[in-house]
Amino acid sequence: MLSVNTNTTNLFLHRQQTANANQLSTTFARLSSGMRINSAADDAAGLQISNRMTSQINGLSVAQRNANDGISIAQTAEGALEEVTNVLFRMRDLSLQASNGILSNDDKDALDKEFSQLQQELNRINETTTFGGKQVFNQTDTIGSGGADEAERNILNVLQSGVLAESEDIIQSTLGLTGDGADFKINLENIDGASGVLASVSYLAPAGTELVMNIDLDDFSTLDGDKTKQLKSTLLHEMTHAVMANQMDLASTPTWFREGTAEAVSGADDRVASDIANFGVAAIKAGLNGIFGNTSAPTSTGIEIASVYSGGYIAMRYLEDKIGSAGIHSFMAALAGGQTFDAALNSTTSYANEAALQTEMMAGTVFEDFITASINTANTDNGAFGGFDADGGPSREETIVGANGNNTTANFTAYFVKGDDDTDPNDFTSGTNYAATGLNQVLLADYESELSGPKESTRFQIGANADETIKMLVGGFSSDNLGLGGIDLVADSQSAIASIDDALQYVNDQRASLGAFSNRLDHAINNLSNVESNITASRSRIQDTDFAQETSKQTALQIQQQAITALLSQSQSLPQIALALIG
Repeated sequence: MLSVNTNTTNLFLHRQQTANANQLSTTFARLSSGMRINSAADDAAGLQISNRMTSQINGLSVAQRNANDGISIAQTAEGALEEVTNVLFRMRDLSLQASNGILSNDDKDALDKEFSQLQQELNRINETTTFGGKQVFNQTDTIGSGGADEAERNILNVLQSGVLAESEDIIQSTLGLTGDGADFKINLENIDGASGVLASVSYLAPAGTELVMNIDLDDFSTLDGDKTKQLKSTLLHEMTHAVMANQMDLASTPTWFREGTAEAVSGADDRVASDIANFGVAAIKAGLNGIFGNTSAPTSTGIEIASVYSGGYIAMRYLEDKIGSAGIHSFMAALAGGQTFDAALNSTTSYANEAALQTEMMAGTVFEDFITASINTANTDNGAFGGFDADGGPSREETIVGANGNNTTANFTAYFVKGDDDTDPNDFTSGTNYAATGLNQVLLADYESELSGPKESTRFQIGANADETIKMLVGGFSSDNLGLGGIDLVADSQSAIASIDDALQYVNDQRASLGAFSNRLDHAINNLSNVESNITASRSRIQDTDFAQETSKQTALQIQQQAITALLSQSQSLPQIALALIG
C-alpha cells in the first residue's frame, strides 16, 4: 500500500517538474530573445499578425528611403533647370539686342554665334545631368513630339510677331487696298506634303467674306531662318489674296493677275530666276500668252505653275512700269468699286482691255526686253512693288522686315482655328461652321502658344504595398525640345523673343512642378514615418516580451522547480524511512 502511494506521488512530481521545465524554457526563450512569440506555438494568430506588421514596417522604411531619393533627384533636376533659366535669360537678351535696328547683319551674326553656343549648352545640360549614373531628363520626350503642336506654336509665334499687320500695311501702300473688318480665320493643315502648296486662301465669292487662310504644316513643321523667311513671304502673298478677295470679285479676274499681283507685292525675282533657268524665257512667255483671259488657269505641271506665277509677276511688273504706282492704285480702286477687269483697265489706264495689254506685251521681243531691262535677278532687291528695282525705293532682300508690332490683323477680325485633325485640306473652307464640328476658334490676339509638357515620368515607390507610387514629370529641354533649334537671330530675332518666352514659361512650370513634388515628398516622408512608428508600437504590444511579467513568472517557476526537486528527493527516501520504522 505504501509502495503504490509512493509511486503515485513520484509520477505526479515528475509531471509537475516536466511542466515547470517547459514553462521555464518558454520564459527563458522570451527573456533571452525579447520576443513573446518565438514560434507559431506561442501564439499562432499573433505570429501571423506580427509578421504582416513586420512586412509593412520594412516596406515603410524602404519607402522613406525611396522618397528621400526622389527629393534628391528633384533637387538635382531643379538645380539644372535653374541654370537653364539663366541660359534662356541670356538668349533673350541677345534676341532683344539683335532686334535693334542700328545693328548690321554682321553685328547680328556675332550675337547669333553666342546664341548658338548657348543652344549647345542647353543640349549639354540636358544630356549630361545624371543621378547615380541615370540621366535625369528624358532624351526621347520631345515637346509636341515634333509634330503639329510644335509646328502650331512656331507658326503662331510668327503670325503674332506683326507679320499680318505689316502685310496689310504693305498691301495698302502698294495697292491702295484695305480689309473691311470681315472675319479672317487661320487654319493649319497637312495639305499635300512638303514642297507642294504652301498656303491658300478661300472665301465666299463674290462677297469676299468668311476668309480662311490654310497653312501647310508639312512645309512649316519646323522653322529655321530660311523657312521663317519663306513663311513670311508666303503670308504676305496670301494676305494679298485675302485683301483683294475682300474688296473685289477676285474670282472673275484672270489667274495670272491674281497670282502675279500677290507675287509682285511680296517680290519674286528668285522664283523668276529659277523658272527661267528651268524652262527658259520663251516657254514662260508662251505659257503666259496662253492663259490671258483665263480665270482658272491650270497649275498641274512645272511650266504651268511658272506661267501663272513667274509669268503673272512679270506681267504685273510690266503693267506697273507703264502706269506707275498711282496707276496701280487707281486700277485696284476701280476693281474694288465693282468694275470688271476689262472695264477697270479701260477706265484707269491707256489699255482698252486685257487683250490690248496682252498684244503690246507679247509683240516682238517686248516681254524679253522688259525682263532684261527691269527684272534684275542678280542684285539683292527682290523686285517687290515699292522696292528699288520696281520703283527706285529702298533695296530689299525681304519685304517683311518687322515694321509692325501688332500681334493680329489691323483691318480684319482674325481668328485661329484650334483642334483640327490636320488631315483634310478641304475640311475648313469659307462658310464652315467651326463650332458645329467640335472645334474652337480663338481671337488671334488672345491665342497663347504653349509648349506641351513631358509625356514620360519617373515613378517612385513610396508605400509598403504594390502600386503605391507617385510620379515625377521631367521633360527634356534641349534646344529642339524647347523649339529653339531653328532660331536665327539674323533672320528673325522677333520670333526668337516669343519662342524664348514660351521656353521660359515651360522651364518655369517644370521648376514649379519639381518644387511642389519635393514638398509633397517631405509630407509623404513625415506620414510614412508616423505610420511606421505607430505600426512598430502595435507590433511591439503583440510580439515583444513583457519583461516584468516574464521575470516574475521565471522567479515563481524557479521556486517551484526547487520545491519539486526537494519533494522528489524526500519521496525517494520514504521507503527506507518506513522500513527503518518497521525494523
